[in-house]
Amino acid sequence: MSEARLRVRLGMNDTHYAEALVPAATILRLFADCSTEIGLRENNGKEGLLAAYEGAQFLLPCRVGDYLEIHAKVLSRGNRSRRVELHAWRAMRAPLHGENGSRWTICEPPELIAKAVLVSVTPKD
Repeated sequence: MSEARLRVRLGMNDTHYAEALVPAATILRLFADCSTEIGLRENNGKEGLLAAYEGAQFLLPCRVGDYLEIHAKVLSRGNRSRRVELHAWRAMRAPLHGENGSRWTICEPPELIAKAVLVSVTPKD
């Protein structure tokens, strides 16, 4: 089965909430970005299109400065579609907003912050 990974640091452009909280929509965007890599590899450089999220769960809040790793894995394929399982793991947790002198926390093991199943379709030529 095809897999992809994406590692990012969340920045100020990823939020508009107080306390530097990052909205769930940002995680969904990262899920879509990661699954797009699979589509590009499998479809000779042609992107797949998001058809649906079968479900998404947000387990822990994220903040600006957190380092996340997104994992995508194809669960199944149809003629022009694929179901992709996605997980977002926090590798490093930023200090709470406004905590001067605090340090980042290395998450050993990484913390599962969100998971979802995405359905992608490839348009006909």
